[in-house]
Amino acid sequence: MISVAWIVFIGLILIGFPVAFALGGSSVIMLLIDSTNTNITIVQKMVNGLDSFTLLAIPFFMVAGALMTETSVGDKIFAFADTLVRQFDGGLAQVNIVASVITAGMSGTAVNDISSIGPIEVRAMEKAGFDRPFAGAITAASSALGPIIPPSVPLVLIGSIMGVSISRLLVGGLIPGIAMAIILMIYVAFISRKRHYPKKNAATFKEISISFVKAIPALLMPVILMTGFMSGFVTPTESACLAVLYAMFLGFIFYRNISFKRFWKCIADTAQLCSTTMLIIASAAVFGLVITQQQIPQRLASSLLALTNNYYIIVLMMMLIILILGCLLETTAIMIIMTPILMVIAQRIGMNLVQFGVLEALVVTIGLYTPPVGVGMFLTCKVCHIKTQSFLREIWPMVIMLLIAAMLVAFIPGLVTWLPDLVCR
Repeated sequence: MISVAWIVFIGLILIGFPVAFALGGSSVIMLLIDSTNTNITIVQKMVNGLDSFTLLAIPFFMVAGALMTETSVGDKIFAFADTLVRQFDGGLAQVNIVASVITAGMSGTAVNDISSIGPIEVRAMEKAGFDRPFAGAITAASSALGPIIPPSVPLVLIGSIMGVSISRLLVGGLIPGIAMAIILMIYVAFISRKRHYPKKNAATFKEISISFVKAIPALLMPVILMTGFMSGFVTPTESACLAVLYAMFLGFIFYRNISFKRFWKCIADTAQLCSTTMLIIASAAVFGLVITQQQIPQRLASSLLALTNNYYIIVLMMMLIILILGCLLETTAIMIIMTPILMVIAQRIGMNLVQFGVLEALVVTIGLYTPPVGVGMFLTCKVCHIKTQSFLREIWPMVIMLLIAAMLVAFIPGLVTWLPDLVCR
């Protein structure tokens, strides 16, 4: 009977149904066949799926990111990053990556990073002599740092599904995020030498100091967030609320460049985006009931372990499953559907769940740039005015670089677990 639910789900996706309705529709069919009190069960599961204090962090992080974008701190971040690394091979491409590292500490999503400073970066790189498709591709690839470096909306979602410490997951993403940035910077240096892309003279100490002072208000955002949940003084959800208050302080009092009209627009846009995510979560809760009743996680784990008990092969197979789904589904749906299934396999092979959560978030993020569904791909092409074919030619090598980072996370547990073990209380 479970095959019927899966067939209906895939069929609805293929004919263009929104993911939330495809999940809900296939689940309803399965419950009608195999359950009693279906209406009550469905409503209860949808409500229970959203009845989580932890999930409140998602809309608050989204609002904070939107408000920081409205304050135009992207210009100041980009200027500060420029003084730090513009002298390296690749010049502004390296600046692009470093700026994304800083922005990642405020937004929590790749989409926010692309929309906030993406156009700024691409225009500056093209003016300096970079090809526009390359500029757009490195902007998209570096935005993958957003869901890994805390705060991270995907890690909050994955942690709430698995029932593990959100603080440990968020802190665990810091070193892998920096490793991703370093790998991308190495690739940029290589390709820039090959194509003779420009670089600038090193900034003076005075230039660095001035740009740093101007960027301090923006740089304080990740400091406030990290200090809060690393110390245990606040929960990640409370930390997200503090982020919103700080963003409001910058917009209304410090910079005074946000009107109440723009503020409510940020709230409305975030509510619209968040409502889609929450509807998927609610529908997936019912879908989760179906796969639990049919013991799909246990069956899949047993099937994989029957094929091989090699840790490395099983991890690669899990990554491949996520990558394939990334070509077909939206990232939120992948995490909600696959996390309960794959975490059972991860536990069977002895993988730390914090390590698994960061790995899943990283691999799912890569799916943002793969056709045909890649949201990050289409958003970058839209806001940066790039043809999709040209973008794809440039992004593939960078996707490989990100996969190398995923391999490091998969096979070096300490890369993820060392910092949470050291600082989280």
